[in-house]
Amino acid sequence: MGAEGEDDRPHSLTEDAPASTKAWARLLSFESLRYHGSGWWLDAALPRSPAGVIVAALALPAAWFAIGLAVTPDRAGYIDTPDVKYQLPFLALHILCLRVMGSLWARGVGPALDGLGVGSGEQRWVHSGVLGSWANLGALLAAGYFIGRDTYMALVPDPVSGLSAFDDPGMWDFASLGHGVRALMLGLWHYEWLIYGYLMWLQLWCLIALSRALQRTDFTMHLERLLLRDDYRDFFALLGKTATVSMVFALGNLGFIHLTGELFPHEAAEITGVGSFLTEMSDLLSTALLFVVLLVGFVIYLKLLRGALTKTVNQMFAAAGDAGLAALAEPLEPTGDGARDVERLRARVNAQAALVRAISFQREVDAIGGRSLSAILLKSSPALMTTLRRLVKLKIGVP
Repeated sequence: MGAEGEDDRPHSLTEDAPASTKAWARLLSFESLRYHGSGWWLDAALPRSPAGVIVAALALPAAWFAIGLAVTPDRAGYIDTPDVKYQLPFLALHILCLRVMGSLWARGVGPALDGLGVGSGEQRWVHSGVLGSWANLGALLAAGYFIGRDTYMALVPDPVSGLSAFDDPGMWDFASLGHGVRALMLGLWHYEWLIYGYLMWLQLWCLIALSRALQRTDFTMHLERLLLRDDYRDFFALLGKTATVSMVFALGNLGFIHLTGELFPHEAAEITGVGSFLTEMSDLLSTALLFVVLLVGFVIYLKLLRGALTKTVNQMFAAAGDAGLAALAEPLEPTGDGARDVERLRARVNAQAALVRAISFQREVDAIGGRSLSAILLKSSPALMTTLRRLVKLKIGVP
């Protein structure tokens, strides 16, 4: 049997290995809801235990709703407002996605990089951006535009109407709910954008750090382990599970903006170009952007890894390959000297075996990541296709 949590399988030269089934890669488990030291401020502020974070995911939205109900002068309007009532499941989903993603990377990034043979120095560089203090600053940076956009639209009056988007009946139309609810709503939006910021920063930092790690890793000592034991599986499992959590997050986001009528711009909003798309459709933009970066990053990592492994195969088997090809080109005639013929036969077999190994290894390299790429493309499709559909409709003027 293989290592705990791993599947034994007949080795294939033409298929990517099945995904890792180690404990850290199982998203549907209580351990994925436990705090594992991500160092992310919002994650660390939540309860440590799975039960605690589930309670928090239910209690925090309920508490937010109750405070708004207490401060609003229009309770009936408050309860009936889609942006208010749909925040209950939406915020809960944000909290759970934050914990699952933090747990996934805190537990999985080490095994993923160890499996590839990435050195300790490069691992520290990756860790420094995806976990701990720098990740918090990165999340602020990644969410900064969206936080600024919502703040501006909520507080700054339009020069024509004299109303902010919060009070404008053609936009958010929250005027009857009072400025206390506006403050609550704005604070909640900031919190949710920061959660998005962690997910986005993760992808942005990995574009730099993982690309650098793959370029600087010498795979010579790890080639047979990677290709024969499929130790690259943890790396692709980490990226694939990241895409899964992002997909759940995106589906929740798309569902929310559909239910609140914000999947398409309000009639009062005019989409005339890139600038107005950025301001009027930030929720849809953010969801698509997350998957664009994730997908581009995966393609880059796959290209770098395959390229580095191909280079290693060529270096390791160049001389042996030449000898094998030369041996195949010459007939092996017996000389009558038994010892000499046996030695010549041994040399011929060794040369040809080296050539077969080189070809087999290259077939393995060419198959790496194919299954994972297909899965990530599938997981990206809801967000990307929805955004593309909306952009096409804007282009041809269809509401």
